Amino acid sequence: MYQIQIIYSDRAEHAWSQDLRVASNTTIEQALEQSDFQLQFPQLDWRELGLGIFGLKQTADYILQEGDRLELYRGLNFDPKISRKRRAIHRKAGILKKKHLKPDRSKRIEYDDYTKET
Repeated sequence: MYQIQIIYSDRAEHAWSQDLRVASNTTIEQALEQSDFQLQFPQLDWRELGLGIFGLKQTADYILQEGDRLELYRGLNFDPKISRKRRAIHRKAGILKKKHLKPDRSKRIEYDDYTKET
C-alpha cells in the first residue's frame, strides 16, 4: 500500500486535498475513482482537467509511487500571450503603475563601481 496526496485548487484562495492509501500499481485514474473528488466537485469531470505529479504533467495511466502528490489543474481563465500584449500596450501608453513594471537593470550599481567609490 502506498500513501499519496491528491490536491485540487478550485480558486486561488482555496485548495482541497485528500490523503489516500492505494495499492501498488495503482494508476492516477484508479486513484481518482477511489477518492472523494467527485463527491466534493460533482460539477467537474477530472478527465477534462490537467494532471500532474509534483508539477510534472502526467497521463491518467501513470502508475503512482509512494509519497506522490497528485495534482489536478484547472484551466487558465486568461491567455498569457494576450496579457503580455495588453501590458505592452499599457506600457507604451504610460498607464501602468510603477509596481507593475520590472526594475530597470541598467541603473543597478555594479560591484566594481561601488568598490572604486570607497
